[in-house]
Amino acid sequence: MSTKPTTTDLEWTDLDQRAVDTARVLAADAVQKVGNGHPGTAMSLAPAAYTLFQKVMRHDPADPEWVGRDRFVLSAGHSSLTLYTQLYLAGFGLELADLESFRTWGSKTPGHPEYGHTKGVETTTGPLGQGVANAVGMAMAARYERGLFDPEAAPGESPFDHFIYCIAGDGCLQEGISAEASSLAGHQKL
Repeated sequence: MSTKPTTTDLEWTDLDQRAVDTARVLAADAVQKVGNGHPGTAMSLAPAAYTLFQKVMRHDPADPEWVGRDRFVLSAGHSSLTLYTQLYLAGFGLELADLESFRTWGSKTPGHPEYGHTKGVETTTGPLGQGVANAVGMAMAARYERGLFDPEAAPGESPFDHFIYCIAGDGCLQEGISAEASSLAGHQKL
């Protein structure tokens, strides 16, 4: 299980750099093998996604439904390799063969993340901006659940005090749904 990082946990090592380089190569190779896909975003987001999964987020690959886990939403669903390579590196049960079968019928790694299809995927994304709205909904649900099930816990002590991390692309942010969801998140101080 991963817990909240300290400042020293965020220091970058040679191993971290090798893992990020590996994520970039895996993204390029997967798209090359299948002949289609979007490797550029996965390659450029590799350092940020790696940092979230390996150094920031609380999660337990052995229990992907753990209530206290942080959630990761990839609103830019076309960059699903960003998520799949991190699930692979974090030990969520994806194998190298799953990355090699990216975007093929019956694989665990479809072209867009699908909730319930791949362990560790928190929500299905595809239409631009949808993931931003999903992330806001998850944050609202967490606040509601905390007030309902654990209102007396000190801040940071409740399993409902988890964080929602969302990566959105420029196309996501140009959609009305993300503007409305972001406005709601600001108004609700999520």
